[in-house]
Amino acid sequence: MSLIPQHDFKAEDLIREGRTTKSNVEEIRKWLSFNTKIPPVSDEQIVLFLLACNNDLEQTKHTIESFFQIKASSPELFTNRDINHKDVKYSHTVSHIVVFPKRTKDNYMVGLGVLKDTTYYNFCIEPQIKSLFAALEGHLYTNPPSGLIFIIDVKGVGIMHLTRLKLGPLKKFFHYVQEALPVQLKEVHILNANYIMEKILAMCKPFMKKELYEMLITHPPNTNMQDFFEDCVPASCMPSNYGGELGALDELHEESNNYLTKLKTFYEIEEKQIQQYNNA
Repeated sequence: MSLIPQHDFKAEDLIREGRTTKSNVEEIRKWLSFNTKIPPVSDEQIVLFLLACNNDLEQTKHTIESFFQIKASSPELFTNRDINHKDVKYSHTVSHIVVFPKRTKDNYMVGLGVLKDTTYYNFCIEPQIKSLFAALEGHLYTNPPSGLIFIIDVKGVGIMHLTRLKLGPLKKFFHYVQEALPVQLKEVHILNANYIMEKILAMCKPFMKKELYEMLITHPPNTNMQDFFEDCVPASCMPSNYGGELGALDELHEESNNYLTKLKTFYEIEEKQIQQYNNA
């Protein structure tokens, strides 16, 4: 078994489209040849990091190093990511974590997280983080997006959910999002924002850089969704539950999970790649 994850796109196709350059890939490849800690990577992985960093070579190098370092040091969040693993299956009984099949006109992928089960003691943060990153990275497997818009709907989140948030996993979550995520985060929209969300943000703010904090856009419970579609995320990229043109959220969640089920081998190979970093 190869220890390099294989994606369903070709680096040369993205180079041909002008999204990055052959010289950028070669420069990162040359740098990697001198970095004995980082295991072998594919040209497609290099391209993903370049796109996530706007083709800034130094930022790309930092992101690659952070990607391996954080994943290697956080197995509770980045191993056993198969959709049928008990942690991942459990997380999907508690929440919808979905990347929608339709992208924006700018080729941004759109994801959403919202509680299915609002019982606070059923919420466990580690499986939720694991499932979120597995879903986001799974949708980079083919046709890489130009960016990510993520929507957090806090409907059903109560004051007792605060007791389920652990600072350790939260710190790792924000570290990975800001330093290692192999897709460029463009916007974070928070729907049904209320005083509970203010308390959550106050807890999270110490882990957030100014750039990320300024990406957060809150929308109150009485938000006019037509305005949201016009100004934020088009209706063509949103489920019918929110007045969008896609199918129902339950159906989209099932479709997303069916897609991720096919990536079992991909996740396993990536996990072995990370283990090589630990063993170096």
